[in-house]
Amino acid sequence: MKDPHYILGVPAGASPEQLNAAYRELMRKYQDEGNSKKIDELNAAYDYIIMHGSGNSSHNSYGGYNAAPDYTDIRAKINSGRLDDAQTLLDGMPEGTRDAQWYYLKGTIQQKRGWLEEAAKNFATASNLDPSNNTYKMAYNKVSNARSGGYRTERRRSDGEKSGCSGCDMCTGLLCADCCCECFGGDLIPCC
Repeated sequence: MKDPHYILGVPAGASPEQLNAAYRELMRKYQDEGNSKKIDELNAAYDYIIMHGSGNSSHNSYGGYNAAPDYTDIRAKINSGRLDDAQTLLDGMPEGTRDAQWYYLKGTIQQKRGWLEEAAKNFATASNLDPSNNTYKMAYNKVSNARSGGYRTERRRSDGEKSGCSGCDMCTGLLCADCCCECFGGDLIPCC
């Protein structure tokens, strides 16, 4: 691969702002042209600099991950279906910088892949780290409902007490099924 800094048109040691600005400008240009080869080359160069640093000693972890992570590019990759790239960027972040948004995005990737158990764990962690964020709570509830089939496991009686399926519910269901069977010439419950 050519020098990633050359591909992006930024000097070695460029600031995260310079890198992001150059990346966005070139991405717009190549998307307008429909040049998928250049877009792939641009993405590879950008990802390489993010993952390996720019050589600037003033940044411990390039891309702004050392203080407050910027998840803009990771979100863009998730939205465009580049889940492997987004996961690579997330996994490359040091564990000490992983905040609630990191766990939310990780859960989002896992949910899109159908890995609901792992997604639920990450959404729960995000909710625990930032309990005031309703987006994290809603994501956890959504994936939890999908894991359980979306069925309610308990009902509330009119007096507010929890109740499960009662004997009356089962009996009524069997009688209805028997009536349907008899309409079609069968008999579910022979004694009735």
